[in-house]
Amino acid sequence: MIDTLKRIAQTIQVLRLPSLGLGLISLAALVAIVLFFAAGQGDRFIIPFLVSLIWGLSTYSFIVTFRAVPDKPSGPLSFFSKLQHTISRLWYGLVSLFFLGATAAILVVTIRMVLIWLRGHGGIAF
Repeated sequence: MIDTLKRIAQTIQVLRLPSLGLGLISLAALVAIVLFFAAGQGDRFIIPFLVSLIWGLSTYSFIVTFRAVPDKPSGPLSFFSKLQHTISRLWYGLVSLFFLGATAAILVVTIRMVLIWLRGHGGIAF
């Protein structure tokens, strides 16, 4: 599983800086709305910027984390090298389980936030 995540992270490597940029722009927009807009004036943009912040930073952290997964050993290793390699791959396995759970949670939160936003600002009743 971690090897598949590594291949995906390496494939979408070109999205690393755009996803970070999206997250930072969304964060700046949220700060600007909270600090500089009158109460209620910029509220309709808070949910879209919050969703884009979450997904931008999540994508960036996925790419940065899983592009460094150690490969399977190509040859025999000494005992301590093998132990270190196994512990490292187990750590990435635990991180991948956490990340998959977090992605599922982010997906649920995104759907809920978009439905709330559409109900309040999109003129659609659910």
